[in-house]
Amino acid sequence: MRATMRLRQLLAQPGIVVAPGAYDALLARLVERAGFAAVYMTGSGISASTLGQPDLGLGSTRRYPRKAR
Repeated sequence: MRATMRLRQLLAQPGIVVAPGAYDALLARLVERAGFAAVYMTGSGISASTLGQPDLGLGSTRRYPRKAR
């Protein structure tokens, strides 16, 4: 099943979806192992972890998929 379909099904269920944030694939894997059904990624987290700077829109959006892999 595609990830988009799994997310739709998860959001269609009653209740709250707790989705911790991760700034790279390693942290996302740890979130998954901890038992969470979802994880999210932000540009701010990627900028802070990669550049050590706040997200000022200077980074490329091409960086996000690379960090997720």
